[in-house]
Amino acid sequence: MPRLHYTVWREDGVNPILELIEQEKYFTHHAPRQSGKTTLLEGICRRLNQEGKYLAISITVESAQAARDNVIEANRSILRSLNSGLTACEDYPSLSPCSDFFGELDGVRFCLETWSKESKKPIVLIIDEIDSMAGESLIALLRQLRAGYGQRPHAFPQSIILNGVRDLKDYRIYSSKEDTWLTGGSCFNIKAKSIRLGNFTLENVRELFSQHEAEHNQKLAPGLVEKIYELTQGQPWLCNALGEQMCFELFPEVLVLDETHLHEAKEALILSRATHIDQLYYRLEDPRIRQIVIPMLAGEDVSRFPQEDLEYARDLGLLHPDTKVVRIANPLYKEILPREMTYALQQGMAFEPHWYELPNGKLNYKKLMDEFVGFWREHGQVEFYALEITPHTMFMAWLQRLVNGGGAIHREYALGRKRLDILVTFAGEKFVSEIKLYRGEKTLSDGLNQICEYLDQIGLSEGYLMIFQKNLATDEDSRYRVEAMEYLGKKVLVYWL
Repeated sequence: MPRLHYTVWREDGVNPILELIEQEKYFTHHAPRQSGKTTLLEGICRRLNQEGKYLAISITVESAQAARDNVIEANRSILRSLNSGLTACEDYPSLSPCSDFFGELDGVRFCLETWSKESKKPIVLIIDEIDSMAGESLIALLRQLRAGYGQRPHAFPQSIILNGVRDLKDYRIYSSKEDTWLTGGSCFNIKAKSIRLGNFTLENVRELFSQHEAEHNQKLAPGLVEKIYELTQGQPWLCNALGEQMCFELFPEVLVLDETHLHEAKEALILSRATHIDQLYYRLEDPRIRQIVIPMLAGEDVSRFPQEDLEYARDLGLLHPDTKVVRIANPLYKEILPREMTYALQQGMAFEPHWYELPNGKLNYKKLMDEFVGFWREHGQVEFYALEITPHTMFMAWLQRLVNGGGAIHREYALGRKRLDILVTFAGEKFVSEIKLYRGEKTLSDGLNQICEYLDQIGLSEGYLMIFQKNLATDEDSRYRVEAMEYLGKKVLVYWL
């Protein structure tokens, strides 16, 4: 809301929409939740009405969700929304009342047809939250829009935009009348194009924070905007939430904000478990998402999964939308996902993180590793999410309890290399652990090569390689051992678990 918030006008998101409207196209517009898609379309609606060429109406059909297979009730709800959308326009024309069409099975179609004939200007209709509908009511709405398509622009809207989280091709709608599953594309095959709203650009993020600097005389240290962009990859909700935490919640009186303030804001945001973050965790309950994200935590190759499932994960905002290499959407999500997955496990751990701090405030990482062996022997028999990532999730939960007290974890999902690299920073020091599952005689040599390669990247000379020999832990003493090895000029402690 421009009167309350800092805003940017996103030309890269606006121009494709305006072009399709001019071409009299019907199309879909989608982006992950809290990406700014509704705000953008409402801004376009206001702009079109101000310019005076079109009658632009924006509605939401979320209220029709409960109707499901009751088509007439869904139509009534949509017609009420059409009435609200019309009266929200400045200088709106006097058109036939929506109530005239309440009892019709094709009531929405007849209303739009009548309005288009009565209006002196071509109608542009934006339908928000389209993917909140389901069943026969959604099928009926899509088919009504398809039926009127050929009459545009004089007897039906010139352009209709369906806005939601997912692309229409991802809709699978069960028709109880036809006793079959239908796709959104088959019900709305008049769609000319599908537009995905991207994230903020670096310039967008810079402009938002420059508005704050000008209004509050609070500066960001050189390079901090770039760091915010790197952490979020421009995901709009994350950018704004970090700014809210840093500038208003935690440090409103600080004159110059730096990376220390950003780190504290990031931690506060994650620990707040805001709705947006909870939604990420909720997505893991979807089998199509689960089958992709969970193997990523173990460094498994996910390229074997169907392209449509990878696209689905991108549409939901979990995977990066632009890179050819499959990866988590941004570094912040990469940290949030495993932390959310292990949240309950962390809360059940009895140890106190300060047990591992030395008198000088440094970290006794070797003691932390040794203590984890005992924890794994006691609890490793519990399957956590999936057998193949039980070691990964348990170790990350173990570490997270520690770094909540003042450190940070950096995770590298080495896709296709069957490993997870973990870098812990604490009190200015760095520690590297690598997790591998035992897959035969080459596991040790592969693990040593990989951890030494990672140590080279980080600039360290020693690290910890954890090899879990079976899917689940047992009490066999012979199985648990630690070997100190010299390899490629590095010191590696190998933990067999």
